[in-house]
Amino acid sequence: MVNDYDQYAAQRQKELKKGEKLPHRFVEKPAMRKLLPNLKDKKILLLGSGTGEESMLLEEFGAGPMVGIDLSKESVRLANESYPKHEFRVADMHKLPFDDSTFDFVYSSLTIHYSSTPIEVYKEVMRVLKPGGVFQFTVAHPMRWASERIMINEVPTKVMGYTEGDRPPRLYGNYSGFQVYDETFSSGETLRFWVGPPSMHFGLLRQAGFVVTDFVETKAVEETKQVDEYYFERFSRFPQFVVFVAKKS
Repeated sequence: MVNDYDQYAAQRQKELKKGEKLPHRFVEKPAMRKLLPNLKDKKILLLGSGTGEESMLLEEFGAGPMVGIDLSKESVRLANESYPKHEFRVADMHKLPFDDSTFDFVYSSLTIHYSSTPIEVYKEVMRVLKPGGVFQFTVAHPMRWASERIMINEVPTKVMGYTEGDRPPRLYGNYSGFQVYDETFSSGETLRFWVGPPSMHFGLLRQAGFVVTDFVETKAVEETKQVDEYYFERFSRFPQFVVFVAKKS
């Protein structure tokens, strides 16, 4: 089943706590950590909080009790059980159950790309942020997720580009489109998400009223070599995710 968040919630939490999810541990989290501000005395919303592990990262930057929302009932149950100092509830990021100008900081890790209408999410985040509030989030990068999987010399290969000289050319992947993709991971979980170019997110954020203050295409950190040098070689040269920091004026 696609996007069965409840079935895989406990397994995902276990893998995250053990550091077994390499994209989170060595690529996405280091990139997010570098951009996080001082969160002391800030009212914080976790958008797509999953089983709550993101709260530990934000606590490193001074965050106190925070609120998290997620569609998965089981993920929310585990989050409340594991991190009782925070409040986690089931809610839809397209229709946030909060008043206008409630939060100082909204944080979202690899969640917005599960929406086919990200502009709706951006408008909702803009609404619940206080003036001067900050929105920091990650989404899938098309270089990694919109490329095409083919076989070259019997080796599975991810390719993005085109043939030269052919009429019509053979095209591999779609960097510029906004398309839906299904990916089955080693855990057995199949996730469906929508991937578009960074420029699309820039435009949608501006349309929602944000000013983009920072933007990073991720790279695997050096520490990755000690665990999987081949993973490091791939993802220190090719981005998996994009980090945005946007501000409400």
